[in-house]
Amino acid sequence: MATNYSLGKKEHLKSNLSIQDLLKTGQTVSAYPLKIYWKISSDNHQKSPVRVAFSVPKRKFKRAVDRNLVKRRIRESYRLNKYILINPLLDKKLNVIMVILFLSDEFISFDSMNALIRKLLHKTANNLP
Repeated sequence: MATNYSLGKKEHLKSNLSIQDLLKTGQTVSAYPLKIYWKISSDNHQKSPVRVAFSVPKRKFKRAVDRNLVKRRIRESYRLNKYILINPLLDKKLNVIMVILFLSDEFISFDSMNALIRKLLHKTANNLP
């Protein structure tokens, strides 16, 4: 099976209610400075097995340009490694919603970010029911 490396509109989690509910009741995996909140989705009509949102707090990076840089790095490393989570989800016929938070107030390199995302996606895949 060919791996799809896109990150389309259907894969983004946009609903504020879903995000707030996920942050209150979702499970977490973390490896500083990243933290993933995730939850099995009850939406059976979800077009993608994973819907994801990315967040970098304004409190940590005051300038929008800096927040956007960190979010771009997170999105890119997730896009390249999402198959780690998607393949087990397709096998188990599950849907997941998740939020990836950046908790540090310092930049990290793309290579470090990539390694952390890979580690967290493995942890999440191992915690699936």
